[in-house]
Amino acid sequence: MSCFIYHFNQGVRSGGGIGDSLGIKSWEDLGLFFGRWLLDMVFFVSVGLLLLNMINGIIVSTFSAIREESEQKSDDEENRCFICSIDKAEFEKRKISFETHVKKEHNVKQYINFIINLKLTPNKDLDSNQGYIKECIENRDINVFPIYKSKMLGPGVFDKPEKD
Repeated sequence: MSCFIYHFNQGVRSGGGIGDSLGIKSWEDLGLFFGRWLLDMVFFVSVGLLLLNMINGIIVSTFSAIREESEQKSDDEENRCFICSIDKAEFEKRKISFETHVKKEHNVKQYINFIINLKLTPNKDLDSNQGYIKECIENRDINVFPIYKSKMLGPGVFDKPEKD
């Protein structure tokens, strides 16, 4: 076991593999020469090619998955309303400005200001609608948000979303 650990340690750390840490064998002793050559080739193929390339493959695939997820999030931010989840294409089909929808109808800052205002206002000072909205937000119920609904597109345009 100690021989294996030594050779694995020296083989991975040495630039030329395990052959850098072992002495050079001559052609005169063919049995030892080919035995050494076989050991060098097995180590090179098993550790140098297979093991290290598997590790590199895992790292590359992990980074590509992270990049794809980041691109998906970026695409959602640019082409989907954060409040109602309606695609930009739906507004463009009806010749309605998506930017106007996002800035005026479903302005995220206004929603955040409203929610903060609800959280800071005592319950006794809220009307029934505000109390209901505050209760839903505290219970993490998203039914108070206009998901797949927009006044600009008209009522009942999206009863069931085409895709999520």
